This record gives sequence, structure tokens and C-alpha cells, in this order.
Amino acid sequence: MCELGTGSRICAGYSFVGILFTAFIGTLLVNQPFYISGVNEDLEKNKSSIFTACGIFVFAFFVSLGGIWHDNKTADDRENPENYQLNQAAGYGSRYD
Repeated sequence: MCELGTGSRICAGYSFVGILFTAFIGTLLVNQPFYISGVNEDLEKNKSSIFTACGIFVFAFFVSLGGIWHDNKTADDRENPENYQLNQAAGYGSRYD
């Protein structure tokens, strides 16, 4: 299973491409619907559906950005050398004993 940062980056990329695609198709439906065959019957429903899909991609994109931000914030805590401590286990003795 992938980590939060990796999954968020993949989802952000996928969502960005989805936003571009649905915005392009939405623009075609608004300005030149005759280029897309079969949409003349229920044009308003198709416009509503494509912009709803675009909104879902925008929501997923911002949630992914939040996941990336959260992963970067927690990565600072993990990789900070000031938080690193050696094992303090007792009872191993010394070679001089």
C-alpha cells in the first residue's frame, strides 16, 4: 500500500488532468455543441453533468493538495535530526567489564 504523500501526488495529477478534460468538454458543450454527436437531445442535462464532474475533480484536487501538505508537515518531524535519539537500552554492558 502506498503512503499518503505518494497517493496524494498521484491523485492530484489524475485530478488535474480530469479538470482540464472536463473543462474542455464543458466549453465545447457551451460554445459548440454541434461538434459532439448525440448531445442535442438533452443539452442542458449534459452541461450540468460535465460541470458536476469538473467540480468533483476540483474537490479531489484540493483534498490531494491537503494530503501532500500534511505529508510534508509530518515528514519534517520524521527527518529532523534533533528528534533522533539512540536506543537507551540498559543491560548490555561494556567491553571493559
